[in-house]
Amino acid sequence: MKIALFEISTSHEECIYSQVKFLTDSGHSVSLVLNKALENQIKTYSNLCEHIHFIDPIKAGAFKKLKQQWKLADILRAHEVVVFNTASSSKTVRNLALLLKPFKVTCIGILHNGRKLNSSFTQRIISLKIKKYLVLSDQIAKEVKQKRGFQVDSFYPIFFPGFAKVDLQKKSGIWIGIPGRIDWKRRDYTLLIDAMKAIPDLTNIKFLLLGRLDDKSSEGQKLWHLIQINNLEDHFIVFDGFIANEDFHTYLKCCDYIMPLLSENEDYLRYKISGSFNIAYAYKKPLICNGYFKTLPDLQENGYFFDANRLPTLISNIHRNVLSNKNAYTSTKWAYTYQKNKYVNFVTNN
Repeated sequence: MKIALFEISTSHEECIYSQVKFLTDSGHSVSLVLNKALENQIKTYSNLCEHIHFIDPIKAGAFKKLKQQWKLADILRAHEVVVFNTASSSKTVRNLALLLKPFKVTCIGILHNGRKLNSSFTQRIISLKIKKYLVLSDQIAKEVKQKRGFQVDSFYPIFFPGFAKVDLQKKSGIWIGIPGRIDWKRRDYTLLIDAMKAIPDLTNIKFLLLGRLDDKSSEGQKLWHLIQINNLEDHFIVFDGFIANEDFHTYLKCCDYIMPLLSENEDYLRYKISGSFNIAYAYKKPLICNGYFKTLPDLQENGYFFDANRLPTLISNIHRNVLSNKNAYTSTKWAYTYQKNKYVNFVTNN
């Protein structure tokens, strides 16, 4: 079967490799139609694809935009199935869905926010063509209303290429990774700093801020200032520039725990996931999570929970190696074969 994966935005490339591998391992021909900004990110696995088309999205001129979208529709309709890697919040995706509606090509969408299927007018237009949607966790699939005429299922894009390992020379101690860009709206850095201040001796733990801590940005300045005024510099590993994939994934593999550090937000209980969750699932790392998220089954199986008062105790227990071991990642759903079969069956069966 000829299948195209489409991504017009510069985000969510981390979901593409799993899909390419699932499909090619199952004997299907895969083409990528991607924003040109993703070119370097997909080089590691570009050899798996039959064709790759890079798009430089036109930003101005309604006629020029429409002309480009007609060309994209011609490329996509040459396939039996098109998977929109981001199937929401895009006028281009909306227009392509309308342009492809008269053709037999099956269109499938991946929603990174399940709420869109329930409440977005643009999504209703997109859904004139897309009748099958994938979301990124079993919990989101349960939350999304199973409207008549739609199929909704979940998959976990938690597999990554075999990046070349970088020699980090991790000597000792416990590493706790906090992946993702510095973002005060999504992450509660103050909670972590306050907890660290309450612990007298943390010589055995380092927190890895696995995102660009740019001292020229207000977000980065604010966080680094908070770390400095509390004399906690020695407890953090930070990066002031882009982290190459090889480095990023090597650091993740060396981490002992992943800490999403998410602020309390109901959307993460019902409609969205943090990329930190998928990273932890990918490398089978235990999570350290705010107790607010304790209702999520995936985290119950694989996480340790805290509230503001108990975070210092939890970190101290990790530091002293007295945290009880979890029987984590025992579910069959974390296996590559399980996710491959589930995804391929959904995508290829009409």
